[in-house]
Amino acid sequence: MVSIAESNNEISDKSEMRNWYVLQTRPRKESIVVTQVEQRNIEVFCPFTEKIRIWSDRKKKVKVPLFSGYVFVYATEEERKNAIKDTIGALKYIFYQNRPAVVSEDEIKFIRQALREPERISIEDKKIRKGDPIIVSHGHFKGMKGIVNEFRGNYKLTVNLEELSYSVSIILNSNEIEQLNT
Repeated sequence: MVSIAESNNEISDKSEMRNWYVLQTRPRKESIVVTQVEQRNIEVFCPFTEKIRIWSDRKKKVKVPLFSGYVFVYATEEERKNAIKDTIGALKYIFYQNRPAVVSEDEIKFIRQALREPERISIEDKKIRKGDPIIVSHGHFKGMKGIVNEFRGNYKLTVNLEELSYSVSIILNSNEIEQLNT
């Protein structure tokens, strides 16, 4: 039989657990939201990449969010709620199946690892059809599992972030991957 004190501790432990939540922002307000959330001593992650923007008179490298309109907040349930209060540019948390969308630590690590080689990143604003499950057997992404789609003579490892309807893809050579037996 579980005592009331033990039940309260169990509830307390769950409320103290940190997860990566997906916070939607107003367009082009990701940096402002990151600054405000960090000021509340809450960890926030907004991956940026560089793109070349072309105007009629010049080309320029600009820093753009990898997931436009979204930041990841690492927080307890209470911190998650507080992170959005009075935060200029923050809209709402993304929910998936009537619960706040949670991105796994492995997916966050994958994104951080991918940012070390930005020339290999491509983002697709749609869900990608399921292909063969693979594991990366060599190179910087060794051990990462994903779905493969053929792409320009190489293979593209895809990790779906279903809560966002985004996919993160890394282009790999065929000698870097092995098919998983399911």
